[in-house]
Amino acid sequence: MKYSDVHRSESRMQPGRLLIIDDDDVLLSALPWPIKRRMPHLCIDTADTPEEALRQVYSDDYDVIVSDIRMPRMDGVTLLRKLRAIQPETPVILCTACGEEGLRREANAAGAFAFITKPLDPDYLAELLKKAMLQRRLNLQTMEVEKQG
Repeated sequence: MKYSDVHRSESRMQPGRLLIIDDDDVLLSALPWPIKRRMPHLCIDTADTPEEALRQVYSDDYDVIVSDIRMPRMDGVTLLRKLRAIQPETPVILCTACGEEGLRREANAAGAFAFITKPLDPDYLAELLKKAMLQRRLNLQTMEVEKQG
């Protein structure tokens, strides 16, 4: 499939689903608005604890997940590993207020799609979400072709 075919089919696909996980209630209430403004067809869910996020991921299929790294009871990298076990094809973007190189390496080793630092730039995040969702769709299409072949 050519890139132009993927771009055309992407516009006809169902709206994407995003899950945002953060223990900061202010961020959880503020972040969906600028994303929705840039991606109006995106369905956005939030979770304020890793445990709530896992419950949501068990019951819903997400196109992309954005999670804070520093949270009580379970850090974002541990959560990422659990999310990958449930929905291995779903890209996970990890974010943190402290951009430690060790955290970046750990996130990459655990399979993070990207590692970004706060404060989050809404334009950059929207572009990153689009890339992650496109990557997921391509991976799912590849898996479907392999099943049929």
